[in-house]
Amino acid sequence: MTSLVSRAKAAGYRVLCMTVDLPVQGRRERDVRNAFTVPLKPRAATVLDLARRPRWVASALLSPPRFGNFEGSAPTAGFTSIAQHVSSLFDPSVTWDDMARIRDLWQGPMVIKGILHPDDAERAVALGAGAVIVSNHGGRQLDHVPAPITVLPEIVSAVSGRAQVILDGGVRRATDILKALALGASSCSIGRAFLWGLCAGGQEGVERAIAILRDELDNAMTLLGTARIEDVSADHVRPRSKGAP
Repeated sequence: MTSLVSRAKAAGYRVLCMTVDLPVQGRRERDVRNAFTVPLKPRAATVLDLARRPRWVASALLSPPRFGNFEGSAPTAGFTSIAQHVSSLFDPSVTWDDMARIRDLWQGPMVIKGILHPDDAERAVALGAGAVIVSNHGGRQLDHVPAPITVLPEIVSAVSGRAQVILDGGVRRATDILKALALGASSCSIGRAFLWGLCAGGQEGVERAIAILRDELDNAMTLLGTARIEDVSADHVRPRSKGAP
């Protein structure tokens, strides 16, 4: 961790984002159903999938994926060795004291991701975080945790303008962004949207994905009658009635 932080600083990165909601891997039932293991153990279904995608297989063999953030500090022989290395890094004993140590090491703008409780949000801000990301890690780790948007108003209230509050998870359309802004978020994370664009078309794909969201946002704001982002407020959303499906 110290090495990664030092490398990020030397490379000119301005903001450090720490994810704090995954001390151990959750029970990912989809992975269990698919018999996903590290190292990989191919099944008949895996072989069939590869046979149906010869161009992808050829591309992967000629130019295998690289994990630049681990180069020089971890095994780099392939996906399996990297995955095993990453699994060994999980540390359930991490505390707020460790976060304070990293805060002292970085000394630049810092974001803490994985906050779902107002008390944790307050503690992150007291530690010096310039923003908190409200996230449940995609809902893939612990069943029955709340959706980030349901706890967003409480966290916005707890932070009380002392830091940015960013909503993460499930943002697929501009109307999702508007809901988050209406409930007090400063901004949203749109990881899936730009990753899909990146996979489909590189930089142009990312630019296209962002343009689609921007056009949707303009359209939705016009239909709402809101000329500026600042005009979007809690008056534009209505909580679901109790007992509603």
